[in-house]
Amino acid sequence: MKNVLKIYINDLKKIFTNSMAIILAVGILVLPSLYAWFNIYANHDPYGSTGQMQIAVIIEDEGYTFKNIEINVGEEVRKSLEANDLIDWQFLSKDEGIEGVKSGKYYAAIEIPATFSESLTSITTSDFKRPEITYYANEKKNAIATKITDKVVQTIQTQVNESFITTIIDIINSLLKTVIEEANDSPDGGAVNTILNQIDAAKESVKSIRSTVEAFSSIIKITKNIESTFSNERVKKLLDDTNGTIKSTNELISLTKNMVSSITSSLDSALDESHSEATELIATIDKIDSLSSGDAAAALQNFKKVIDQQTGKYDVLLSSLNQINGALPVKLSSLSSLADDLSGINDSLKSISSTLDSATNSKAGKNALRQISSELKNIDGSVTKVKQQYKDTVKPALDNNMTYLVGVLSDISSIIDAIGTNEDVPTLIKTIDDSVDSGADMINSFMSLLDGCEKQLDDLYKKINKLSDSELVNMIYNLTFNNSDKLGEFAACPVIINTKKIYAIDNYGSAMAPFYSTLAVWVGAVILVAIMKTKVRHRKTLGYTQTQEYFGRGMTFLTFSVVQGLIICLGDLFVLKMQCYHPLMFVLAGICASMIFTVFIYSLVYAFEDIGKAIAVILLVLQIGGSGGTFPIDVTPKFFQTIHPYLPFTFLVNAFRECVCGTWGNDYMIDLLKLSTYIPIGLIFGLVISKAVRKPISFFGKKLKETEIL
Repeated sequence: MKNVLKIYINDLKKIFTNSMAIILAVGILVLPSLYAWFNIYANHDPYGSTGQMQIAVIIEDEGYTFKNIEINVGEEVRKSLEANDLIDWQFLSKDEGIEGVKSGKYYAAIEIPATFSESLTSITTSDFKRPEITYYANEKKNAIATKITDKVVQTIQTQVNESFITTIIDIINSLLKTVIEEANDSPDGGAVNTILNQIDAAKESVKSIRSTVEAFSSIIKITKNIESTFSNERVKKLLDDTNGTIKSTNELISLTKNMVSSITSSLDSALDESHSEATELIATIDKIDSLSSGDAAAALQNFKKVIDQQTGKYDVLLSSLNQINGALPVKLSSLSSLADDLSGINDSLKSISSTLDSATNSKAGKNALRQISSELKNIDGSVTKVKQQYKDTVKPALDNNMTYLVGVLSDISSIIDAIGTNEDVPTLIKTIDDSVDSGADMINSFMSLLDGCEKQLDDLYKKINKLSDSELVNMIYNLTFNNSDKLGEFAACPVIINTKKIYAIDNYGSAMAPFYSTLAVWVGAVILVAIMKTKVRHRKTLGYTQTQEYFGRGMTFLTFSVVQGLIICLGDLFVLKMQCYHPLMFVLAGICASMIFTVFIYSLVYAFEDIGKAIAVILLVLQIGGSGGTFPIDVTPKFFQTIHPYLPFTFLVNAFRECVCGTWGNDYMIDLLKLSTYIPIGLIFGLVISKAVRKPISFFGKKLKETEIL
């Protein structure tokens, strides 16, 4: 132990008593920290400092008019980018932009073509053309820049998509809102009530069709029995009676003519009699004052008898007119009006008859007679009017209908005549019966169809009637009225990501500090073995053993390593002001790791000399890719994933991250314990393996010196 301390003290004296040695020592102590500090500072916040990156923007969009709506997505993108200072956007022509990317002046270029807005709306047509944004990237200029510009293009794409969807949804929402408002304000109670009324009308139409079909079905049933009704015997009897039928038909034609002629004559006679009798009665009443009481009473009794006879004729005449009008194929409105007028005249005459009877029995005064005279004058005027109406309107129409009726009867006579001479009547009846069977089947099918249609209309009515209170209607109402301003935004981006960072890091430099600090600690150990000798000069002459040499010179290396680790960690904390939740733990981890790395590398070089230095450099290269300090280890090749759990970089990077971002359980102590396993490994190389390979390594060193190069 005494010799170990002696070697250590002599090393310190040699360093601090020589000015050149002091300068070299300072350089050894500070140089590794600069490696960490410059890298951390350079990566302090690269993604927040992209405002000076120039990207060309080529906007040639000419816009498009869709359903009277002006759409120009290119202009919207321009306005959005002009308000975005994350990138130095350069709005250029197509030739200038592409040429700038090729020359390296711009990292990338984004082109929005002339038909971009038109392509967006082509989804509504049969000729759909997917809109495209052309992205030109210069990957030669910088690899990381390409990744940044890729992200920028994705952001623009998302922005365009959101803008387009928001616009379309707003248009649809406005239309839907207008429809609902008009429906609610409509006088019939809204669109739902209108549909319900239409369904009711459809149901009534179905019922009407059903009634018609049922009537036709009844006719079918009657006709279906025609074969049994007209059996051979009956058909024969019908044929035998044909001549009688024809004769009867001709007689009916003659009788009809005579009946119409008789009724028209009776009507003319009755109207003439009413006129003359009314005139005579009025004259008699005017002379009633000059007659004796007996003559006056006799005159009144006589005229009452005349009026009663007249009303009897009117009753018979009215009955005949009604029978004629009822027998016609289509009732005559003029004949009905005439009958009503005659009925009114007849009722007036009956009223006068009653008045005359009372006047005769009670010997009424002049006032009653004057009233009768006035009524008779009115009746006479009505009779004149009815007579003229009959002459101008009723008689011509009645004659036309009689002519038509006579023609129909004549046709019937011809048909009966044809039936009587046709020998194929039984066959015809059989054919009709077969056709009726098919018609009956069709009627049954149609009735089933009507039943189904009526049932479906009832179901539809119930569903629509409930629709106004359904959740769907309430949802549409909320969309169009309560949330109309948010609908487009929601459709464009339905889900909002609420990011809650676990172990949040302020900037990219702090995130990379664990890796670059670990790298600086390793580089510091490598610099130590590259500049300082691991062997004591004239060891045997001074009487030091190999073990004493190893520990004595090793203490000097450890002293330098502690200072290196302290400078690196304090500079990270106070010079760069990186984020660190546990600064004391961070410094402690840095010092421990510096000592462990130094012991390990020092032992390699002590055992293998220059070969040990090469091994230390090789391990440095492997650990840069295999420690997971930059990219996640899961995205690296399988080789690095295999060696990752055993590399000293892995443990120190994880320990530093616990200090920078926050600890989890005992991970910090576990990582340092795993890292400390390299101490015994180094001791094995320095104390055991070094003795075994001393002669081969010495021989190898002599051969290198003989080259006079190394």
